[in-house]
Amino acid sequence: MNLPFVLDVAIGLVFIYLILSLLASEVQELITTLLQWRAKHLKESIEILLGGGIEIPEHQAQVTALVDELYNDPLLKNVNQGATEGIALWFRRFTKIFPSNRRGAYGEQLATGPSYVSPETFATSLLERLGISKLIDKLTEVRLEKFATRLVGTYKVNDNDGVEIPTSQDLKDHWEAGKIRQIVEQANPDQADLSSDPNFVGLVTDYHDILKDFRSRQATLKTCVERMGESLDRFILAGSPAGSEAEGVPLIGRLKSFKLGIFGVDNERAIVSGGLRPSLSEIADMVNQGSDVYKEITDAYAIIRTKLPPIDEKINASMNARLDAYNNSETPPLNLKLSDLANEQRDLFRNAAIRELSEEDYALYQDYQSYVEIEKGLTKLPAPVRESLAVLARRAQTRVKQTESDINQLREEVSLWFDRSMSRASGVYKRNAKGVAILIGITIASLINADTFHVFDRLSSDENLRQVITKRASDVVPANGARPPLRQELDDIRNQTNDALKNVALPISWNPANLSKQFDCPPAAPINRENVTSEQEWATMFASCLNRQPENRALSFFDKIGLTAQIFLTRPWEGFKMLLGWMLSGIAIAMGAPFWFDLLSKIVNVRNTGSKPKQAPEQTPPP
Repeated sequence: MNLPFVLDVAIGLVFIYLILSLLASEVQELITTLLQWRAKHLKESIEILLGGGIEIPEHQAQVTALVDELYNDPLLKNVNQGATEGIALWFRRFTKIFPSNRRGAYGEQLATGPSYVSPETFATSLLERLGISKLIDKLTEVRLEKFATRLVGTYKVNDNDGVEIPTSQDLKDHWEAGKIRQIVEQANPDQADLSSDPNFVGLVTDYHDILKDFRSRQATLKTCVERMGESLDRFILAGSPAGSEAEGVPLIGRLKSFKLGIFGVDNERAIVSGGLRPSLSEIADMVNQGSDVYKEITDAYAIIRTKLPPIDEKINASMNARLDAYNNSETPPLNLKLSDLANEQRDLFRNAAIRELSEEDYALYQDYQSYVEIEKGLTKLPAPVRESLAVLARRAQTRVKQTESDINQLREEVSLWFDRSMSRASGVYKRNAKGVAILIGITIASLINADTFHVFDRLSSDENLRQVITKRASDVVPANGARPPLRQELDDIRNQTNDALKNVALPISWNPANLSKQFDCPPAAPINRENVTSEQEWATMFASCLNRQPENRALSFFDKIGLTAQIFLTRPWEGFKMLLGWMLSGIAIAMGAPFWFDLLSKIVNVRNTGSKPKQAPEQTPPP
């Protein structure tokens, strides 16, 4: 046995494995597409991520509901590219016969899901679903209002949106007066009440306008704080209160010192020390309905709730007016009530009535409705998600450099958390896919009778077969042995092997010649091959292997199966060897076409290179 012989046998085996691997990859891809294994595995991985591996039925139900709502998010819906027309649509409808592709499996009324979700998309969808951004805005708004009240005190707003400042006698305590008012009135106890001072009224009006701009999201927190500092500077420079210069200078100095202590040099102190921008730990506590941070938010919405009854009355009156107009437009007139309408029609009436509200009432109503939806979602939020967000917030807190980037840093931490989890899930999917590939490989090997031991025996004993397969395999491999690009690899290999397989009879398949050798049956009596039929070959093989006379009748498909089973029972060692050969072939097929193509390229190149010529012995120079 020389090296070329070994290489030719190896090339034959690898070439056959390559061909069968191509078939297996097509079968596995088809099954994966039909059953949506990638999409199903992604959804299950997200559920495991959010569930924290805790197998509590209540938590699992909450996690499943949360993931379904995430899949209903527009960002994730846009990632899901389902078929919409043509053959692809009919094919997608056909796949719904499988239980895993039922409608609602990937969110509301969705039978398909994305196979991949980017970490950024997941993080944004999760935080938006939890209403984190809206809760941050509301908490910041509440704290900014408290910050303004701490400076200028409480005030009322009249019907013309003007401010009304209470007199000193109307104030209950120093907190309602505001720190600026306390400083001024303590420095000048004999001066008239500041509620009538035009400079102070202007300061309070500025603060009121700033708060309105922040509520309507027309200004950022940083801009609002800067404007508050500038308004206070104008009040100080105005020399309030009016008085002698000797009296005013110490007061102005105290006001400047107070302003510097509150706002700092660049106004960042007001945001950080004043707690205007929630910290990451507070952001994590927002999803905990028992936390002090969440109570701050609910208290603010409780105040809004007291203002809703008049707004609800306006909405109901408008809806009833529209209903009356609708009833009177029919002939004969109808007598429908709002409760008699379909949900869609009632929603149309309600939306039209809401749009008729004033700008302030509309903003108030929508703000509270958003809170109601968030509160419903947080009530059903699984405990593992709260715990995970708390851990991620603490980790992100160490990386935050400025207050404006808190929520962005948390989003990045959630993205990183998701990315790492999906990397592990990808490893699990690959292991599962490899197991499926082995099962598919063994199934293909048994269906086409690809017995590794038999293939090896045929290649070892049949020189003509060995040469033909080696020649065809050499045609598949590029001249330079280069591996094609990964994106085109399988298509290129498939096209090349299809051409190379022409006029090549591989030592596989269920036929009498292969089975006779596999079962090591005694040679049958010589027959004329030119006139023999396929049925005669089968009958002769069965007679030889079972040691009996050939059948005189035509054998059906089931007859052949039954007789082959008898051979397995009468020749158990050969049958076991066949089973073992199928298993080896199945494992080899599961290695994948790219692996075998790469190995085939290397072996063919080694064979074509040959051995190096012997070097001539060095001659000793004559003396």
